[in-house]
Amino acid sequence: MNEKVVYSIIDIETTGGSRQGNKITEIAIINFDGEKVIDEFSTLINPEISIPYSITRLTGITNEMVANSPKFYEVAKKIVEMTKGNVFVAHNVFFDYNFIKHEFSELGFQYSAERLCTVRLSRKLLPGHASYSLGKLCKDLGIEITARHRALGDAKATVELLKLLLQRSDSELSSHIYTKSISLPSNLDQKTYESLPEKEGVYYFHNLKGELLYIGKSTNIKKRVTSHFRPDLKRKKDIELKDRIADIQYQITGHELTALLLEAHEIKTLRPLYNKALNRIRTPYGIELTKNSPYEINVVSTKTHPECEYKFSSKNVAIKKRDSLYQAILGTTPDSFFYEKMMNSYIEKLGEDEFNKIIEKVFYGNSPKESDYKIKLKGRARGEVAIIRVRDKFPEYLEFWKDGMMDTKTKLIHHDELRGLLERFMAKNKIKTLPYFDQ
Repeated sequence: MNEKVVYSIIDIETTGGSRQGNKITEIAIINFDGEKVIDEFSTLINPEISIPYSITRLTGITNEMVANSPKFYEVAKKIVEMTKGNVFVAHNVFFDYNFIKHEFSELGFQYSAERLCTVRLSRKLLPGHASYSLGKLCKDLGIEITARHRALGDAKATVELLKLLLQRSDSELSSHIYTKSISLPSNLDQKTYESLPEKEGVYYFHNLKGELLYIGKSTNIKKRVTSHFRPDLKRKKDIELKDRIADIQYQITGHELTALLLEAHEIKTLRPLYNKALNRIRTPYGIELTKNSPYEINVVSTKTHPECEYKFSSKNVAIKKRDSLYQAILGTTPDSFFYEKMMNSYIEKLGEDEFNKIIEKVFYGNSPKESDYKIKLKGRARGEVAIIRVRDKFPEYLEFWKDGMMDTKTKLIHHDELRGLLERFMAKNKIKTLPYFDQ
């Protein structure tokens, strides 16, 4: 490894495990040049939200302790100055790095650094340990942690762990550094790429003439766009698309479901050149609840059963969905030798009416039984909400509201693909529905 490399060993404490809805309460940064510590910084941070009791029990950090501490924006410049050009090191680096990136993105700043994960590197260079959590690994290695679950104590222990890892092959260590390796299109301005948000939404690629090439969606627009610019692209069409991109536009949606529906709507109505594969998407098979005696879940053709509840791109996918539902109900599938025996046993034990209720409940899952309703989701910015209005089971409008006033309204294309996206998302996620006209 180059002698000039400086490692910024970082540890944070937070109000919770997910960066969505949680904040940093403490940060420690120790700059280490491979031989000695050259700089150190740590501080509590006022998260501007309440710290849950369970977190206080774990870290010892209370609301009173952080009340007069600096807010993240007040230490953001210090973090950038200390880590600029260095390798960002943490034990489970993706947690700390992505939390910090998220905090910066909330300030409108795109934070980026090369990363090194001491968990992954330890698994590679120090095999054989029962656990690679910082506490248990350090105990095995005889590394003292003076203050477990406090940022500075954990960061100091990670420095000692890194020293052990640096004694191993430099070539192995360098191969574990994660870099932002991209090759931007020659006609795309670097500033356009750098300004992309790391939020949910839809993005649009245009050529030099302003013609629409491609539409995509992601829960992290910048991360998804970056994947289009990998230097190791293999498919001819992917390379051709990248070479033609001269501009990127986007719409932030605030939620994955709104991004899914907006992307599908835009592709169906604008028909970009490189979305041909998505324009050909069909759902020839589906599953429906047949209310025989007893109820059954059957795979059907959507051509002859256009109103079936769930639709899929292939028969195999439909069969897998049907089998997963039966597995949840009976612990077996219709193709199993034990299927008839298990079903008869359940009906005998519960009665046919009760069995039918169970199969109906599992089949519909989180999907609403009503045809007309609305869904209220997080909006594009603080204080805004997104409203999806559903009429006759088809998404009809996508609206964004703030302070009781509608900001934008999009009439969605009436298409099976949008209905299928909505139903599949709702089957997998707990989404609350409201009356269609409820304000």
